Amino acid sequence: MTGAEQRPMPNQPSMRHVIAAFACACLGGFATAEVIEVKLAPDSVLKKQLTVPPGKFSELCATLRRGRVVAWQFRADAPTDFNIHYHVDKRVEYPEQLTKVKDAGGRLLVEVDQSYCWMWTNRSAAMVAVEVTLKETNR
Repeated sequence: MTGAEQRPMPNQPSMRHVIAAFACACLGGFATAEVIEVKLAPDSVLKKQLTVPPGKFSELCATLRRGRVVAWQFRADAPTDFNIHYHVDKRVEYPEQLTKVKDAGGRLLVEVDQSYCWMWTNRSAAMVAVEVTLKETNR
């Protein structure tokens, strides 16, 4: 990485490239499948269908403000590794990490203004379909 890529760039359009590169390095060479930036609006529901190719990952990323809550749930047609993460300088913080799960749900309590990503990693040899629902609300 160059020095420019190491500087924190929250809320910048180029952040997705930094996230993808960092995630790729952390996953031991897994190539980026898909990084989708989404906008969440208070009290609206976002539903997405993703496909995660074999040996790759897909993620949804949204810029969120402190004090918000995002109710989330997903179902996959095969087990995936799942996490919710955000970056602080060179560190990655994980409010949620699960391995080999087909479905899960919960509530993300946003503690800092940041770009948060919901990420699914497919370690299998077959394509995995994932249905995701995110709903941002007040606490």
